[in-house]
This record gives sequence, C-alpha cells and structure tokens, in this order.
Amino acid sequence: METAPEELLAKVRKLLALGTSPSEAEAASAMEKARMLLARYGLTVSDVGSDVGSGDPDTRDPSVGESVLIQKKRLRKWESALIGAVARATFTQALHVGAGDGTRVVLIGREVNTAAAAELFNYLHLVILKLGRAHSGEVAHLESFKLGVAHRLGERLSAGLDEQEREKSSAGAKGKTGDAQSDAEAAEERSLAVRMEHLAERENKSFMQEKYGKVKTKNVSRRVERDSYFAGRAAGDTVSLRRQIR
Repeated sequence: METAPEELLAKVRKLLALGTSPSEAEAASAMEKARMLLARYGLTVSDVGSDVGSGDPDTRDPSVGESVLIQKKRLRKWESALIGAVARATFTQALHVGAGDGTRVVLIGREVNTAAAAELFNYLHLVILKLGRAHSGEVAHLESFKLGVAHRLGERLSAGLDEQEREKSSAGAKGKTGDAQSDAEAAEERSLAVRMEHLAERENKSFMQEKYGKVKTKNVSRRVERDSYFAGRAAGDTVSLRRQIR
C-alpha cells in the first residue's frame, strides 16, 4: 500500500485539529470537510497519522481488494460504458471476468472507493433504465439512446460540471480576495486529485497483476443510430449528480 501525498495528509490533519475548536460551527464544518476528503480519496484516520479525531467511525482497512459489481449473461454496450465511467470517477478499476455463460464485473480498489463505485453505478444504471422507458416511444434505437446517456454522464463525472456550476452561481457574491482564495483551493484540489488518481492506478494494477496476471483490453464496437444517440446525450444533461459526485 502506497502512502497518500503529504499535502493531502497535512490538509486533513489541519481540519481534524480544527474539529476541536470551541466554536461549534467551525468544528462541525472542519470535521465535515475532513470526512469528505477521507471518503473522496479512500483514506481513513489511521492513514493520516493523527490522534485528533480518533473517534471518527470510519476505521476500515484501506487495503486494495475486489468486489463484484454486476454479473449477467450479456452486458449491453451502454452498461460497459457506464461501468468504465464510474470506475474512472471513483479511483477504481473494472475487470470483466468470464463466469460460465456470462460475465462478472469485478471492481478493484480500496474498500471505500469500491463501495462508492457500486452506489454510484446502481443509481445511474437505474436512471438510464428509467430514461429509456420514458423515451421508448420517441427514439428509433433505444440502445443507442442509452449509450448516449451513459457517455454524457461519464463526461460530466470526469469534468465535475455540477461543482463548477455551483462555483459559478456563487461567484457573483464573492469579492476578489475570495475569488483568489477559491481559485487557489480549486487548483490544489485538482492537483491532489491527479496525484491520488495515479496512486490508485498503480495500486489497482499491482493487485490485478498479482491475482489475475496479464489482462487484456477489449475494444467494443460503438455503432449507433445518430439521432437516438444524441437524444440520449441531451437526456444525460438532465440527470442530477450533485449527491453522487465524490
């Protein structure tokens, strides 16, 4: 298990220390931010190496492991696309394993990340099925429509558009000093996210190679009915991700 960047650990330690502030509001805000960072990057308080906040309930072993995401006889193209998007958004790796006459999709990653990936996938999978039923009489090719939804959701998860939209909506209420501070914090968050993504990728690949040996990447045909596909992309913009983005 590799260690997280010291900048991230230091930031969490600082927030945990603020959690002992005599100001109830400041303490609650700091602890919530610390929990969000721990959850986002698949860490626990033990990783931080701080005695502060040791009462946090999240003490799970952060070691890399695997969990079954879905198993079925035939995966649709849109399901494969959604699985890939969710894995990228949660610092996990999806591995398709043959299971008799079907396919079993296994998620590789830290426990907190595979749990987040499963929750996100189940939510978006159900959303796409519902959108498909709602538009079944309006599109020529339903599978192309669903693939369009999945691709658009994947783009939004990668870009974090909902977070950007919230920042833009509140930008008018901030002064120049606040804007500069916000930009600096956003840049720091992006830098940490990239470094943690690379760290998770190395951990996950190491686990896969040790357990499964050499794995292959399979290219999937992306033939679609154009109008149905773009109708799906438009529908993907209507899905709320605010409670789902890590």
